[in-house]
Amino acid sequence: MIKKLTLKLSSFILAILLLNSCTTSSNYNINNIDQVAENKFQQGYSVLELLEKNRINNPKEISLKVKVDEKYKNYLIQAVSNIDIDVNLIFEEDAEIIITPDIINGILPGFCNSYQYDQLASIEKAIFSNDIPDYKHTLIIYEKSFDSQKDKLTNKYENIKSAAYKGERYEEFAAKILGVSESNNRYKKINALLPNININNSPRVNKDIENIYFMMTYENAKGLVPAFRYNYSININSYASINLIESINDLNKIIDFESLIMPASYYFKDKIFTDQFSKNESVRDRLIYDNLHDFIALKILSLNNVNKGIFNGRSGLLSIKNGQCVTRELHLKKINSEGKLILV
Repeated sequence: MIKKLTLKLSSFILAILLLNSCTTSSNYNINNIDQVAENKFQQGYSVLELLEKNRINNPKEISLKVKVDEKYKNYLIQAVSNIDIDVNLIFEEDAEIIITPDIINGILPGFCNSYQYDQLASIEKAIFSNDIPDYKHTLIIYEKSFDSQKDKLTNKYENIKSAAYKGERYEEFAAKILGVSESNNRYKKINALLPNININNSPRVNKDIENIYFMMTYENAKGLVPAFRYNYSININSYASINLIESINDLNKIIDFESLIMPASYYFKDKIFTDQFSKNESVRDRLIYDNLHDFIALKILSLNNVNKGIFNGRSGLLSIKNGQCVTRELHLKKINSEGKLILV
């Protein structure tokens, strides 16, 4: 059965949208990013701004016939509402536009790569850039389910160390991997030989480690990442993909990962991210919405003959080039002591 939906927003919502939109900043109010850094790195435009730049003041109403899993239909409807452009969504089994059932790992129509590929590529670019020799001093901490991801990097780059986490106590594992436990053992032996002399124990971390890349699920990472940070690795850059927190539904819990660096769009934890989802919906659910939002936005731009430009999408910074698939860049952000993400 064909479902046809024409969605229009009230003037009040339009006013809010336009109020939060400006030429060089995001089109939603972001409350978690330092505004100076935001202005420095912001490069893209919203849908409305790109239409305006192309002198399209009255975008035409468009119809999209799509085949998509039932569970994603509401996300598409929500996306159209938030963009505030007249769109007829027609859900058909035999539609020409087929949306992959795996929104995160699959490639959406119009994109060059999946969201998962792009976010991993952004971390790889930051850590393993040929211009930065630090990649030779990177330690990968991983769970078994991330074997293939770890192998890809260790086979591609030289002198990367890796350690599999197999359920050990968090602090003991961190101390062992960082070489701290050996220092503690030496201190205990010396202290036993010289019991009447007060010796300060300041264990030193293995100096070869410049970066730590965590490839883990939330259940283990919530204990292991803090264990590394508070066991003498405070000066070591720590990275992870957003997969690490994708199962979280209480966004306040990301404070457990203070100083962790991960790829995220400008809109992570904005009002849509925090207010338009139920308490039971996870970070992954929100990322699925972000990707479907960008799919709709790109279709609106394409069908209104906007064939080039930089679109500040919810899933990342998107580069539109005439006749080519859309590429995506995700800036890296660090979680601060308040659980907010700041550009690095």
